[in-house]
Amino acid sequence: MQFPSWKDQSWVPYCWAICIFSCSRVVVALGLVFSRKYMTNGADVWSAGPMWYHQLLQWDSEWYFKIVTEGYRYNGDPTIQQNIVFYPLYPMLARGLATISGLAPADALLLISNVAGLLAIVVLFKLVREEFGDQVALATTALLSFFPASVLLSAGYTEPLVLLLIVCFFLALKRRNYLSAALLAGLATADRSTGIVLLPVLLWAMWFNRHQKPFLAALLPCVLLATAGIWLFMIYLWSAFGTPFALSDGQTAFHQGTTQAARLIAALKLEPFTRLMLNDWNPWGQASWLTLLFIVLIAVGWSGMPSTWTLYAIGVLLLPYLTLSGGPAGFVSMSRFNLVSFPLFVVMAHLGLRARWLLVGVIGLFSASLFMNAALFARRIWIG
Repeated sequence: MQFPSWKDQSWVPYCWAICIFSCSRVVVALGLVFSRKYMTNGADVWSAGPMWYHQLLQWDSEWYFKIVTEGYRYNGDPTIQQNIVFYPLYPMLARGLATISGLAPADALLLISNVAGLLAIVVLFKLVREEFGDQVALATTALLSFFPASVLLSAGYTEPLVLLLIVCFFLALKRRNYLSAALLAGLATADRSTGIVLLPVLLWAMWFNRHQKPFLAALLPCVLLATAGIWLFMIYLWSAFGTPFALSDGQTAFHQGTTQAARLIAALKLEPFTRLMLNDWNPWGQASWLTLLFIVLIAVGWSGMPSTWTLYAIGVLLLPYLTLSGGPAGFVSMSRFNLVSFPLFVVMAHLGLRARWLLVGVIGLFSASLFMNAALFARRIWIG
């Protein structure tokens, strides 16, 4: 990956992208300070440390912290919430960083998230800039940085790292470095379930360009690499706990006893759409409205996007819908999953640049919601 030199000054837009993201992090920080001073705690607020930024370690962060400090635990009972359902790459990196540097585990988790979030924005800017130019890239950066769920780009969650791996995957794919792209996809599958969506994207790109690069010879190694994160984790689960399916079986306890099969059937019957919350603009209502928005953006933007980007955006939407939304939570966490669906932010950027007043207004609304979500997240009221 080659970045611009200082002589041609094409690095300046990168500085603007970093500045935009930094401003969004100021909004997050203000939300945390506000919550600490004026809001009461939600139920079971967990404290990872005394500093104000430790408020960014809530909900899933507590599970990752326990993986870093205690390792994986599983007693074989899928009706009890256990840390076996959380993917290993992020806590492994945090544990390694804490061991090497002497940082506290909580600080290691936050450092990895925030560095990965910043790098993801820079690489995303590069990717979109190469495809559509500076203006679209900067608008995309602003929309994603201030997106209400982007508080998770600074929290102790897997989204920052997986977003970085995903945009690097698409850069490698753009250069037709399929083995590199497969390796990045494999790392993404070790970080979070979204990574599995990259496999069909990779296979589609390889098939589409089969006249320029051999398809069959590269197929098996690329598939093995692209899925390595999940099957290596399953081998570990089999070795440590006697079952390779603990990852999926353990999800039942996090969905009030609803099995994967039941969630899938409910999703196929379109039941989640009967539970849309469209009468409120709180974070739960936002998730319903934003889900509908993302469906519209896929329909509107498919013709102007690379086919691999559109396929990825569809996959990012379908994966949580088919595996999670049929459960009791419905669309509550869809904003979090679609945070990494960068092509949809590119579509929003294209539309916004046609009416810049509207773009400014949307970013302003996103910023206000980001402030609110950061404050609620810190008090353990909103899960993301």
